[in-house]
Amino acid sequence: MTDRAVSRRAFLKTVGIATAGVGLAACQAPMAPAGDGEAAMGEPKELVTYWGGWTPTQSMERSEDNPLPHNKVLEVLDGYQEQNPDVSIEWIRVPQGISGREWTIAQQTAGTIPHITTHPHWHIKDDLDKNWWTELTPYFNQPNPYIPAGDPGSDKWVDQFYPIPTGETLMRDGYYNIVFGLITTFFYYNVDWFNDLGLEAPQNYAEFLSVCKAFRDEGIDAYGGWTGPVDDTDHWYRLQMGGMLMAGEIEPQVNPDRGTATREEVACAVENGVFHAHLPQYRDWMELWKENVQYRPADWTTRATDSHSRFLNKIEPIMENGTWSFPRLQYDPLVDFEWSTFFAPVVTKESSAYATDPPTPAWPIGGPVGDQVAVATRSEKDGVIDAAIDLMRWISVPDNLYTIQSEIGTTMPNVKNVPVDPRFGDAFALLTEQIGESQMFVYEVVTMDGESAEQTGQAWRSYMLDQMDLDTALNIIQESFDAYADRFIEVEGLEC
Repeated sequence: MTDRAVSRRAFLKTVGIATAGVGLAACQAPMAPAGDGEAAMGEPKELVTYWGGWTPTQSMERSEDNPLPHNKVLEVLDGYQEQNPDVSIEWIRVPQGISGREWTIAQQTAGTIPHITTHPHWHIKDDLDKNWWTELTPYFNQPNPYIPAGDPGSDKWVDQFYPIPTGETLMRDGYYNIVFGLITTFFYYNVDWFNDLGLEAPQNYAEFLSVCKAFRDEGIDAYGGWTGPVDDTDHWYRLQMGGMLMAGEIEPQVNPDRGTATREEVACAVENGVFHAHLPQYRDWMELWKENVQYRPADWTTRATDSHSRFLNKIEPIMENGTWSFPRLQYDPLVDFEWSTFFAPVVTKESSAYATDPPTPAWPIGGPVGDQVAVATRSEKDGVIDAAIDLMRWISVPDNLYTIQSEIGTTMPNVKNVPVDPRFGDAFALLTEQIGESQMFVYEVVTMDGESAEQTGQAWRSYMLDQMDLDTALNIIQESFDAYADRFIEVEGLEC
């Protein structure tokens, strides 16, 4: 555990360079009304916090190993303590290489979880019966006292957040996460390398495979990207392909209101036989997806998740990654080539009879994934819940959030009136104006549970590697779907 004051002194020794200039926004935010501030504070409070990706880097010197030095969260915390001297804030680091989920379970079990911590909604949904996390809905329906009258949030705190991505985190009609940041994924490609081979960015899956083949003919593995744990996915594009194949006939039945596909809708679709692994669309999805495996690096199942090095060192011409990669590509000294991006190529009739005509665009992956913060019920037991909520409202002040996020540059804001990096304009519109990944009910780790996702992912992976035939894989996947639906329906008392 790192003491905040000590860390602050250490950082003052190493700053030495200017970071994104936005001024001390924490000092510019409106003062809380006296009544609200006094009611929230009262006796001295000691908050323990963990800020995830906002945690200050150990050095402020930019280097290949430290491409995005940052510590602006300290300015915002200092600004809060200036206005609330009865509150002290300690922040901690979590050692690298430790699973965030495993660490959280261990800390919650021991009762040592920070009062405020980052943790995603797709894990919190599995914890709802454990009394680990504070439901934030009542606080969301109260005013944010740091917001001027008439601005979003001055009447209800929840009004500060974009409703579509925020709504995707709703569980049992309640909120347990504060979503400060949005991300999305796409493909980065080496423009110079494409030009050398006379290639253009692919617009559909058939063209994508043709591009990959052209590089394979040159002895190059083209399809680099993030390879996730088996209970997640091997590439995000896999999920988008499934969504495109299901869009014509299946998804309207699973998700008839065309809003966020809720866990109730998914479970009932499985229970009622509407969505299952023996659909011809599902079989086609697995067969289509396997076609690109031959163009990946041989170690794609075991490779570490940092795929930048292969792209930056010009080993792979294509990298599937997300908004968080922009700053690194911008500052990394290895980038001596022109690069650009293309969005997930659509699936057309050329590839599948189940593609719609015209083709359905891929739903954007990401949404309320970046900068998610939760408040542990430990804060209630320790008598600091009011201070924890008040600090979260302070961070929600647009200038304060901009101070933190703009220095890092890897996410888009999920708070209104925070400037959006122009490079993210199109992606930002997609994520805030239409339903994103949760409409893609095929994302098992989000819309089902970890147990089902593990079993499903292992079947996919085994089929991709020719360790299992397709029918066996489909049977295993269906068993995992059925078991999940039974678990969810029983726990929730759901009638489908």
